[in-house]
Amino acid sequence: MNENKHPSVSIIIPTYNRANLIGETLHSVFAQTYQDFEIIVVDDGSTDNTAEVLRPLAETGRIKYIRQDNQGASAARNRGIREADGIYIAFLDSDDLFEPTKLELQVNYYRKHPELGLVHSGFTKFNFANNDLGYRDTSWFSGNVYPKILGYWTTLMAMDTVIVARNVFDSVGLFDSNLVHGEDLDMWRRIARKYPFGFVNRSLARIRVHEGNISRERLNAADGLAKYLEKAFEDDPSLSSGFKRRAFSNLYSTMAYNLVGENGRPAMQAARQNAKLSIRYNPLNPHAYISFISTFIGSGARKSLVTQWRSLRSAVMSRKRAN
Repeated sequence: MNENKHPSVSIIIPTYNRANLIGETLHSVFAQTYQDFEIIVVDDGSTDNTAEVLRPLAETGRIKYIRQDNQGASAARNRGIREADGIYIAFLDSDDLFEPTKLELQVNYYRKHPELGLVHSGFTKFNFANNDLGYRDTSWFSGNVYPKILGYWTTLMAMDTVIVARNVFDSVGLFDSNLVHGEDLDMWRRIARKYPFGFVNRSLARIRVHEGNISRERLNAADGLAKYLEKAFEDDPSLSSGFKRRAFSNLYSTMAYNLVGENGRPAMQAARQNAKLSIRYNPLNPHAYISFISTFIGSGARKSLVTQWRSLRSAVMSRKRAN
């Protein structure tokens, strides 16, 4: 790690009650092949022993530790950006991991293409048993992606894969802490309006899946993401009403699809509601009808179909990464 006042990269890690995981997260940063960075951990009002776990690292200067009252992840990231000295800003959630060459590859890429608004990469999901759940290819988000970025929901960019030049935030502003869902998407679309994106076709981050929270998050996601889309279209009235309808339809059909693999009546009711909303916005969206019909299939057959589809998608993405 560089001891100079102005490192190349500031890595911002918001955390809340992750004392049992943040050590592994930090180790993945310390193990980077590129060492010109500072680490800013923003403790968003943790009630566990996070402060005690991090105190030795803060006292020895390996991390900059900031504690604030609980305000949410966006406010914590904004605090980190304001405190950052780096030319580039990278983000890492306190339960996820960087791959060892993450900073080296992305900093080199950015230096060759300084016109970019951000550089991101593919990522791999894994669970608490450390089982690999497959590569996610986000290469679609490359070049000039606005306004198409508003209508694409299949495989989204991950916060941990992104590195942004510090001066980009001076141009587009900080994260919107009023958004409960989609605050990252809101930032990416604001950057996309002004800058092209760069992409490194490798898994440079590992995203931990908290399986117990999946259903609740998916049940509540649609309303929050709809607020993000409403904000996006209010910000850019030049976008057509037809494009807006298709974007909302794609949002709701994707949310319906994400719920189809879940069990229980609430999930199926939410999936049907989302599918109906998707059809209302765009009656020609076939994915909405497929998701709606799937909710009436038995849970075993439905889950099997979703598992097969996701396995096929992972295999296709892995082949694309290899090529």
